[in-house]
Amino acid sequence: MKAPLIAVLLCLLASGVFSQGTIQGKVFDSQSKGISYASVLLRNEPDSSLIKGAISDASGNYIFSDIPKGQYFIEVTIMGYAKSYSPLFPFLGTEKNELAAILLKEEDHNLDEVTVTATRPLFELEQGKMVVNVANSVSAAGLSVIDVLDRSPGVMVNRQGNSLSVLGKNGVVILMNGQRFRMPLEAAFQMLAGLNSSDVEKIEIITVPPANYDADGDAGFINIVMKKDNDMIGTNGSLTLGQGYGSGYNGNMSVNLNHQGPKFSWFGLLSTTYVDQVQEWEQFRGNNNGFEDISIDTNTDRFSTRKSINYQAGFDYKLSTNTIFSGLVSGYTNRWDMTAPNVTKSNYSISPDTLFRMTTVEVNKWSHIMGNINLQHTFQNGQVISTNVDYLTYRNSNPSWYTIMNYDESNDLIGSEEFRITKDTPIELWVTDLNHSMKIGESVAVESGVRGTFSEFTNTVLFEEKLGSDWLIDPNFTNDGFLEEDILAAFSTAKIEFDEKTTLNAGLRYENTKTNLTTVSGEKIVDRHYGDFFPTAYLSRKINTDNLVQLSYGRRITRPTFNEMAPFVFFSDPFTFFAGNENILPTYTNTLKTDYSYKSWIFSVQHSMDKDVIAQFQPTLNEETNTVFLKTENIDQRQTVSMIVAFPLKITSWWETQNNFTANYQKVNSELNGEAYDVDQKGIQVVLTNTFTLPKKYTIELMGYYMSPSIMGYYKVLSRGFLNLGIQKDFQKAGVLRLSCNDILETSQLRWRSFDGADLEFSGRLKFEKRVFMATYTYKFGNSKIKGTRDRKVGSQEEQKRVTN
Repeated sequence: MKAPLIAVLLCLLASGVFSQGTIQGKVFDSQSKGISYASVLLRNEPDSSLIKGAISDASGNYIFSDIPKGQYFIEVTIMGYAKSYSPLFPFLGTEKNELAAILLKEEDHNLDEVTVTATRPLFELEQGKMVVNVANSVSAAGLSVIDVLDRSPGVMVNRQGNSLSVLGKNGVVILMNGQRFRMPLEAAFQMLAGLNSSDVEKIEIITVPPANYDADGDAGFINIVMKKDNDMIGTNGSLTLGQGYGSGYNGNMSVNLNHQGPKFSWFGLLSTTYVDQVQEWEQFRGNNNGFEDISIDTNTDRFSTRKSINYQAGFDYKLSTNTIFSGLVSGYTNRWDMTAPNVTKSNYSISPDTLFRMTTVEVNKWSHIMGNINLQHTFQNGQVISTNVDYLTYRNSNPSWYTIMNYDESNDLIGSEEFRITKDTPIELWVTDLNHSMKIGESVAVESGVRGTFSEFTNTVLFEEKLGSDWLIDPNFTNDGFLEEDILAAFSTAKIEFDEKTTLNAGLRYENTKTNLTTVSGEKIVDRHYGDFFPTAYLSRKINTDNLVQLSYGRRITRPTFNEMAPFVFFSDPFTFFAGNENILPTYTNTLKTDYSYKSWIFSVQHSMDKDVIAQFQPTLNEETNTVFLKTENIDQRQTVSMIVAFPLKITSWWETQNNFTANYQKVNSELNGEAYDVDQKGIQVVLTNTFTLPKKYTIELMGYYMSPSIMGYYKVLSRGFLNLGIQKDFQKAGVLRLSCNDILETSQLRWRSFDGADLEFSGRLKFEKRVFMATYTYKFGNSKIKGTRDRKVGSQEEQKRVTN
């Protein structure tokens, strides 16, 4: 089915029938000759914001299409000539507007260069999203993208589960430059943990995504926008080096190159990270097995290292003025090694107490390669049609080894055992799509598309126990699984501009899903086939220059990740196992949100209702063996109300603060281990950032973070907080040096406990890292005015969240 559908989508490129206006003109020099390769920018009259950019052809001609009604002017720049502008002109959106030719005058080389720098606020509200301007944060230097997300509004990072939540919800989809990663969230988490924040421009938090994105993800999207430069022809790049120390050595390096030509453009990015850490883990469990009370304490120091490499390389080639052919290859390798000696004490009210000393050695290695080809054509009437074909492959190898020594109450050795687990999971995905956009009249823009996603993986788990000198297979934990999942989708959205201040964006998406999980021998485990509609709507009203109001609604689905469904087992102590759950159902979510902004002040309120919430690490007790399986389970119902308030304050000319407050109310109703529980939780997240701008290009940033308790299914996640400091020195052409200290007071840790009155009492603590000192240096070379590669979607990035480790 895959090959015919791909062939059909590639053959559907066709011309449009709706008329659309254009803006065109010419640039020339004092000899009346056309100037080629000039950067031509179409700017909006009220705020000079950039609407669209173009490059003049060999004769000096340029053209803009698909431009809305408005008041505009043209700005033209090229090396060796002074910047020039056209007169202000009105555009109705439907006519063909031929502008007068623009004369460029040669630059006076005796003039010194003048640099004007504008700083964007740390948090901004744009239509349908909250924006975190990472490039403006000094204390973020040397951190990974995961570290930056840990301090972003409404975002919570779970390093134990390699997962993220937004406004108390876990169904997060990761995007890169507007395109989704076709991987489980755990794998995306590992990739972002190895990606340097120095390569990131901003992070967009989108809790109600539009219909042209996949309906997957009840918490919404987190879009990582990479850095790019200005419009010009030529080549540039940057080199970033970071060195630091926490509980062990931390180091990172990234190199990126970018070339923009008149027809052929290319870019490349390579980043590496090495982190050596000592993590502290504590866990307590108390219960009654029907005979006596039991309490189990576990303490572990996890000695771990992470080595990761991320890379991207791509090109754009202009087949003609209106047709672009593109290719992209990206991937990563991420290896996590851990040695964890732990001590587990078992205390019984009647039976003799015991003590276990267990040593765990684990390797978790992920590798990924993605290839994409893209073809985009813009017709003379302004319609755009594009198609993508993506192929993705992942490989997860996760072996672990365990040695357990059992002691009695007198600390005498009773016995020992040794076992090992091998887990291999190769994953393949094909994704293809076809998208079309056009304008109808002056005020209506329509985008439609179809997409096909075809996934399959094999998961093999082999559990072996050592008896004497022989390794014997244990059939209780050994299993395999083969999954095939096809998702076919179609969508259409319409953006209607009622007037210059009021915009409605509404859409409808349909997705049909077929999931089959079997053993390799063919025994059926899961067989599901379902289809659903997912509507979205956004209404935006700009009251005046300072006031903006938005209202949005969306229905979404969160499908279980591949690894949550696949069989696996991992031991945290002799009585506690992590395992997969093939019976997980998808989560359905309805969300209503309203936003209001006054200048740089942001206010947001959101209400969502979830059914069959997917919650990780939920405990299931086996009373006969006194063991607990921590598995992903469905929580029956969850209601969440969230409010965000963010605003900057300028205390003095050199001291500015950015203040962000997020308040949550969650109510959960469910049943687990035969217990019905109905719990609610009020919480708040506070992020306060102080920026001090000092003479001689010095900047100091002091950031404080606090999050109160929240709900994670059967557990309550307790409060946490930290304080970070960053100092920056800008040497201008010589580069930028940043020094930072994260978690100055060493207060950052993840703590949890079961809800009050639970029959199975659970609590624990994970301190991921100690205080970390980092020094990061960034040097840019080449033409600093070159533009980055065009923003474009690859078809598969909607699926990359489904791969996890």
